[in-house]
Amino acid sequence: MPLLTPTDISVRATRCRCATGRPSLARWARLWKLAPSLAFFVLVLALLVPAEALAIEYEVFIDVDTEEELYDLYITDQISEDTFNTLVELRRRGIDLNEAGREQLYSLPNLNYDDVDAILAYREEAGVIHAPGDLAAAGVISREKLASLLTFIQAHDKRQKLTATHGWVRYQTAWSQEDRTIPPMTLQARITTLRQLTIGAAGLVTRQRPGSPVWDPSREAMVAPEMTPRVNVPKYFVQWDTDRFGVIAGSYRIGFGQRLTFDSTNRYTPNGFYLDDAVYRPTDLGVRCRESAGEQPSSPCSGAAGSTYGTKDFRWRDSQRGVAIGAKHVSLPVGWLQLYGFGSWQTKQIYQYEIFDNNVCDDPRSSDEVCSAPDVFVSREGQSQLAPASTHKFQTLPNMYDEFLAGGNFSWFYDRRTHVGVTGYGATALWRVEGPDLDFQEWSSTPFGGSWGAIGADMAWGRGWSDLGVEVARSFDSMKVVTGPDSDYGGGGYAGIIRQTSTWGSNELELSARYYDKAYANPYAGPIAQADEFDGNRARDEAGGRIRYGGRVADRLDLRALTDVWVQPSEGSPKMLTYVRGDVDVNKWFRPGLWLQYRNVDLRPNSQVGCIDDGGDLDQPPTGEQGDPTYRSGCLAEVGQITTRFGFRTLKGKLSITAQYQHEFIDDPGVDRLRQDSATTVIVRANPVKSFRIAARLRYLFEDVADNTRFEQSAWAYFDLSYVFNRMFSIRTRYDLFIWLDERASTLSRIPSPEHRLRLELEARF
Repeated sequence: MPLLTPTDISVRATRCRCATGRPSLARWARLWKLAPSLAFFVLVLALLVPAEALAIEYEVFIDVDTEEELYDLYITDQISEDTFNTLVELRRRGIDLNEAGREQLYSLPNLNYDDVDAILAYREEAGVIHAPGDLAAAGVISREKLASLLTFIQAHDKRQKLTATHGWVRYQTAWSQEDRTIPPMTLQARITTLRQLTIGAAGLVTRQRPGSPVWDPSREAMVAPEMTPRVNVPKYFVQWDTDRFGVIAGSYRIGFGQRLTFDSTNRYTPNGFYLDDAVYRPTDLGVRCRESAGEQPSSPCSGAAGSTYGTKDFRWRDSQRGVAIGAKHVSLPVGWLQLYGFGSWQTKQIYQYEIFDNNVCDDPRSSDEVCSAPDVFVSREGQSQLAPASTHKFQTLPNMYDEFLAGGNFSWFYDRRTHVGVTGYGATALWRVEGPDLDFQEWSSTPFGGSWGAIGADMAWGRGWSDLGVEVARSFDSMKVVTGPDSDYGGGGYAGIIRQTSTWGSNELELSARYYDKAYANPYAGPIAQADEFDGNRARDEAGGRIRYGGRVADRLDLRALTDVWVQPSEGSPKMLTYVRGDVDVNKWFRPGLWLQYRNVDLRPNSQVGCIDDGGDLDQPPTGEQGDPTYRSGCLAEVGQITTRFGFRTLKGKLSITAQYQHEFIDDPGVDRLRQDSATTVIVRANPVKSFRIAARLRYLFEDVADNTRFEQSAWAYFDLSYVFNRMFSIRTRYDLFIWLDERASTLSRIPSPEHRLRLELEARF
């Protein structure tokens, strides 16, 4: 199943229609009506049993060594999209045990606040953590927890020689049998020296991106060069960072508080800036030809050309590009001050259908044809400008606009658990295409009409077993410039969130409540929110509360449970997501598990809302080509899920086998029956010698088991080999075989079938 980007969800929402008023199926109601009660019962039961607490909302105990294992956790639905994003970013950046604050350490998997405070107390007493193993040797955390964290942490000794230098260089490429040009490639490098200085960059060779568009007044449309191999260097930075002061120039991410006012980090509790050199690898194939007929009698993609798939390019996410400065610890008679200022001038890409022309459209919310996105014609080298041209389709257009952004944070800390702060930012977009008066469609995450921003205040208080976080914010935008001063759309709105985390004995319970106004159009808000969106923003038009528990019962059962109930005030339908997940360590080599999950986007009696795809082809992920995975179902609906898992670890940990079966029950508006999806996965990992790793996975997916002409039926297997030479140089090769088994027309005409994919990764560390 192709991995989607967050923008896929907003795009698909605009291409879906809602079916309401059809009674839920009786079988469905009988099966799942007890789900909320079950979740509540398990939460209460868990609180009464001594347990070892777990951090944040990681759905399972995270025990991985490589990024490939994180992808496996996501693809097999063991972790969510948000968890995947957080863990990938944590692993790529790394948490320095000698520099990280309480918020950064708490973002690590498998830790609770007690663990974090114990690490900080040990660091303060010892002065420096020479190696991660010191924490286990001193009894600060268990060896099992430390082993699960090693891929996410580092311990750079602040007393090392000033000239000490270390870093890494990584090269990746991929190939499939229908590729006809040079393969996609990426080269990344990062170097740390002078103890605190870090320099890095990431460059890519892409083949499936058009050139920068220009305006053609004779056509009243844009023209962009055809897809061809190009070199891109989207990420580069220089960072000087200490425990009291930091500055970064180049690409970075930054966030504060409960992430309500400003956050671009993917971290649960961010506080400051973080370097950004992330590149995302392709996980599926994409259509090689992306053109419509335009002025020509037929599309160049007619026939087999439109059904031929090749390797997708490596991708990146646009972040901030500029300068951020932070004074992290300005001592006062009582507590200390924290001051951050940041500015960004980022040239951004955008999905071609996410714009409109103010010269011909009065309001992007209109269904009038003139309010659609302008055409983008294809220009080819050596072709006359007057020759009939085809048009690009489903493309992300590069270098479309410059986003100018500035903001800051001011906080007073009483101690590391208690503070009050203020965060604010303002931004505007300057379009680079001269001629039209371009702007953002209403379903874009960025507000149309002009400048936007937000200002908010947050506080945190912690004593003993309790940690409380609160943030309130007010957004502002210029959308009334377009919609009119008397319009009820635009102008900004209010939002607030409160989160209470209780850690006592060895239990952790989180309670939170949130309210995001319909007018809170803040593209840089990243607080707790469900995946449904209102006009491109998740943290908008939503009010809800959730309860989450995590613990280890009787030193054998890993138990996690969550219930989230929310409503979109504009539509009034209550919604719910609840799950219970238990994994038992029967002995050292056997770990079975049972997971239950239920999601319903309309809890009103005799009412049902579902998402129906109208057949639009969104093969090319839009805005930013982010490559961020999201939930497999692709559409919010009434869904129940049962998952059974069996984990085996033998040969002193050198061989592990995980077998998982997942069955979904979906009240699909497209059919008058209970739709059922199934997925079976087997993952084998072996480490026969210390430097040599073998991994293999087989997944069989069958969506709608009663009819293989509607959705995907496929088998996906891969075989991965990696070897490390002298702890300095590593090589990884991977072969994927993907077989399409359903009988949809698009599948029967698909080229190639089956798919053969190869990937190579080389890395040198010094």
